[in-house]
Amino acid sequence: MARHRYTWMSALRELGFWILAALVSLPVYFLVSLSLKSPSEGASSPFAPPRDLDLGNYRAAWNQGGNGTASFGAALLNSMFVTFVVVGLLLVIGAPAAYALARRSSRLSGGVFALFVAGIILPSQLGFIPIFVFFSRTGLAGTRIGLVLVYLGMLLPLSVFLYAGFFRRMPRAYEEAAMVDGATGLRAFVLIVLPLMRPVTGTVAILSGLLVWNDFFTPLIFVGGTGSITLPVAIYSFVGAYTAEWNLIFAGITIALAPMIVLYLVSQRYLIKGFSSGIRG
Repeated sequence: MARHRYTWMSALRELGFWILAALVSLPVYFLVSLSLKSPSEGASSPFAPPRDLDLGNYRAAWNQGGNGTASFGAALLNSMFVTFVVVGLLLVIGAPAAYALARRSSRLSGGVFALFVAGIILPSQLGFIPIFVFFSRTGLAGTRIGLVLVYLGMLLPLSVFLYAGFFRRMPRAYEEAAMVDGATGLRAFVLIVLPLMRPVTGTVAILSGLLVWNDFFTPLIFVGGTGSITLPVAIYSFVGAYTAEWNLIFAGITIALAPMIVLYLVSQRYLIKGFSSGIRG
């Protein structure tokens, strides 16, 4: 077996990777470093490491966030609730809908799929005004359930699109073999198709979860100024009319990033498999 030779091209490629890693890590360093500094220290030495590992900014952000409408902890719980409910509904609704569209070759299924594609292309903000008016009349404005419904309408087209692409690449022989053994269409989907969906399911869950967790504009419109605000809106409360508490903003952003980093580290192999299977298809 031939050994891999370490040439000058390999050295340049490795050096390029290290430079890219440093460029990606630099904003994270500034974020964490400034979140541990006082405003005066951050202004005088923004590039230097913090002198003391003081968690006072994190305590202040946790206690002051929300601008009086909800605490930072309540905003964290709201973000977790909305994100997990939206992701769960996208998986439960998107997978069967995409399976039905991908396995039927009719004009109706093609037209419905085209509508889902249009839902990805068109800006979702176009429908915010009529949705807000409808929610105001039905009592859903300012509630977490209303925000979940908005996100469901925004992200369901993406979920169906990703699932449909996966199902169209999957051979029908799997389901046909199960049906020959006496399984119904639903049983074949549950026993055969669902276990094969794990890579694309991880991709849909992580992408949609990140979009919901990091979104600022949608919760600002539909739950801003209420007790249902999410983390991005709570962090925005540190921005005043004439000044901004940057040390608290950076501390709040660090708190908001922590759950997503943990989630990515736990499920990154499913995300990579989902993207790689899409590239191969």
